[in-house]
Amino acid sequence: MLEAHQSPVDQHRRSAPRDLVMVGDGRFRVHTQAYVSPEVFAQEMRQIFSTQWVYLAHSSELPAPGDYKTTHMGLQPVIVSRGDDGVVNVMLNRCVHRGAVVCRDQRGSANFFRCPYHGWVYGRDGKLTGVSMRGGDNGYGADFEQPDGLKVVPRVDSYRGLIFASMDPEAPDLREYLGRATELIDGKLDQSPVGEIRLVSQPYVSRYQGNWKFAAENIVDGYHFTFVHAAFIKLQGKYGSTTGDFHVHQGHSQSEERKYRTTGQSFATRHGHGLNMKPNPTQVQLVEEAFPEYHLQLQAQHGEDLATVLGSNTASIFPNLGIIHHQIRTWRPIAPDVTEVTIYPYEVVGAPDEFNQGWLRSQERFYGPAGHGMPDDVEIFALNQQGLAADSVDWLILERGIGAEKQVDNGDYQGLASGETPQRGLWRKWKQVMA
Repeated sequence: MLEAHQSPVDQHRRSAPRDLVMVGDGRFRVHTQAYVSPEVFAQEMRQIFSTQWVYLAHSSELPAPGDYKTTHMGLQPVIVSRGDDGVVNVMLNRCVHRGAVVCRDQRGSANFFRCPYHGWVYGRDGKLTGVSMRGGDNGYGADFEQPDGLKVVPRVDSYRGLIFASMDPEAPDLREYLGRATELIDGKLDQSPVGEIRLVSQPYVSRYQGNWKFAAENIVDGYHFTFVHAAFIKLQGKYGSTTGDFHVHQGHSQSEERKYRTTGQSFATRHGHGLNMKPNPTQVQLVEEAFPEYHLQLQAQHGEDLATVLGSNTASIFPNLGIIHHQIRTWRPIAPDVTEVTIYPYEVVGAPDEFNQGWLRSQERFYGPAGHGMPDDVEIFALNQQGLAADSVDWLILERGIGAEKQVDNGDYQGLASGETPQRGLWRKWKQVMA
């Protein structure tokens, strides 16, 4: 009797996740349950964050042997550690004895990791090097089968200092996985005469009451800015860059900002990465006028047209990495409706100090604890999650610009700058992996 009277929403709660993404002729919709269901969230942790390449750290955070960082792959705590041989190791941050986290600090340098519960000791590479009080009448017997050590994540690789890991030993080559996104990464890092960036500032951390995919979608969303950040646009119109914007945001009015947000193009790659590519002539002009030697250096390396190198290009790397302006951003899923976002401002190695300081002031103005942008965004994410409680409305609409979208090389899609091509790319990959 219950089966006969189930609502469509109840039926969708019991559907396979692949059925939660509707793709058709001129249609692209995502079901509410893809954002709110605990079952879907649990499956994401198993099938996305345990199989895909997950961004964990930048090499500048681990400059020397013994340096480490603790972070997460989905819900799983991990240690990223540089070994004596300089190789980066990634291990689950869980003692093989009774399961306690063995490293509690966010960053540091250590010769070994000691479990705080019973004192078992592990090397920088995760190998078990000491079992406390092992012998004697109260210890472990002669036939005790000692574990090897912390579970090691099987795949670790990096691209231009960005360190990724995957639980899947058969994950594709990282360079192939990143695909077209490497062009954007190269452009960002090529602002450096030596091709490097450095994370030196303390990160900004915020937590919001919403699903992790809102952050992944929003960072490459060219449609929301004039609505969500309307108050900031008014501030920009009144004060311009005098309060530290460093010519990052181009519009001093709603109409100017909308015009800017519709320039350029967007991409969705076959591995779920979204790219939003915009020229930024004002930034090129700023560098040319304020830092002429640096400008000539960039021209010598990359040619007269510096639009790609100094453009306002943004990436959402599936599943957990964002790159925008002069920052690396991560989002960590905690629950279906709880997400933590961490923003790491970076310096361009070899660029003038004033250039790096100007960018840092811009980050503080928009993304910092007293900034304008981050509070706007996380409030919207929370409002999204609240609205999804009205789950008798089944579908979210992601069809903006779909008529202008075209498939290009290697299975990628190209679309409008303010269209929803990057978001559709994320959901195509999500549907494939979750299936």
